[in-house]
Amino acid sequence: MTRKLLLINPAQFPDNPKLNLAGAIRLPQSSLAYLAALTPQNWNVTILDENLAPLGSPEADLVGITAYTCNAPRGYEISDKYRTKGIKTVIGGVHASVVPEEAKQYADSVVVGEAESVWETLIKDLENNNLQKLYRGDRISLENLVKPDRSLLSKQYRLLSVETSRGCPNNCEFCSTQALYGRTYRQRPVDEVLDELETLRGRFFFFSDDNILGYGKEAEERAIELFRGMVERKLNKRWGAYIGIDFANNPDVLKHARKAGCLGVFIGFESINEEALHDMHKARNLKIGVGNYRDVVKRIHDHGIGIFGSFVLGNDGDYKDVFRKTSKFIMDSKIDIVQLSALTPYPGTRLYERLRKEGRLLRTNYPEDWRYYDFTEVVFQPKNMSPNDLAEGIATMYKHTTSTWPSLKRAFRSALETKNVFGSALAFAGNRGSYSYWMRKYNTTNFYHESI
Repeated sequence: MTRKLLLINPAQFPDNPKLNLAGAIRLPQSSLAYLAALTPQNWNVTILDENLAPLGSPEADLVGITAYTCNAPRGYEISDKYRTKGIKTVIGGVHASVVPEEAKQYADSVVVGEAESVWETLIKDLENNNLQKLYRGDRISLENLVKPDRSLLSKQYRLLSVETSRGCPNNCEFCSTQALYGRTYRQRPVDEVLDELETLRGRFFFFSDDNILGYGKEAEERAIELFRGMVERKLNKRWGAYIGIDFANNPDVLKHARKAGCLGVFIGFESINEEALHDMHKARNLKIGVGNYRDVVKRIHDHGIGIFGSFVLGNDGDYKDVFRKTSKFIMDSKIDIVQLSALTPYPGTRLYERLRKEGRLLRTNYPEDWRYYDFTEVVFQPKNMSPNDLAEGIATMYKHTTSTWPSLKRAFRSALETKNVFGSALAFAGNRGSYSYWMRKYNTTNFYHESI
């Protein structure tokens, strides 16, 4: 008998589709495509992303939901909707992995950790009417990893994503990656990654690893092997990736990344305040040194690669002048695209525990208030300013760096710096998208008031 499986990525704003898509280049949730590939053939699988289109009320025999913290409340709503119909639900992802006791209240089953290792067991248990309340996934080997079933993904995605590694040995105070993937850095064999890249539709994709470069000389050599392989196989793709600031250290890595089609990289500069970097435990950034950030940008630009720079504001070492100083650095350094985030204490992080113990969390009506934990809302009391100061400071930074004229100016300079006109056009679109998203959030929320 054929059964129906729905795999769902919930929206953060189910009643505001424009806000779900504002400023976003949506990447598919690769975990859902992996689970689809592992599901037995007697199941008819559908993958739905509520950020792209309303869910409607499709029928199912099992509903699987993945969620980050900010869309977990919506994930719980969807789960409750199906459970009232007598349909079993399972929730996984990073949020459920760090607060499984909460997630258990809203689903028939919760998967903690990497679901691939337990998915086939979970399906068999369901078929035998023996679904367990909790499954703990192992951190799997990435050799011979099943290829994700991308045939089920919506054609609305502008980019597809490819994973080459999992885990992060860094120990940043604000990051919850380790809760899901651990500190051990695991890598897929290069040939297997190349085989998968050959199957991708379209010319553009994104490496979704937390850091595709990895850590140390051996990892750099692997990255070069991957980039060379992309050239040798004549993949003719254009791509971006999350990468560490030490990407700029090795000219050979830069050279081969560009030859392989790298258009741009996302780098967490995080702060131009070394005290804040110390608080974050951002060891690699401190090793490079804030004083060398401009040189990092120049070396990457010299190889024709654009930079999407991320900055986190509201750290304990930040005062009100941080907004002006960081804006000036962004413009002077010629970073191509910028993401400005309010420091966000995600559950499962040391930052969350510290601010909780200090009584500085402002949004604690869980699970409803998890929707505010999205890098744009201020959910804690900053040390040296008010919540409103922090929100207004970031909004002002976006105006100074990503409104129309600054975005045009930066796109022109990007074209000059990287000799990449297409990349500079993407930079302009990215900056305007970031501006649009932040302004929509800033102008529609009621949170930024001193009374909070």
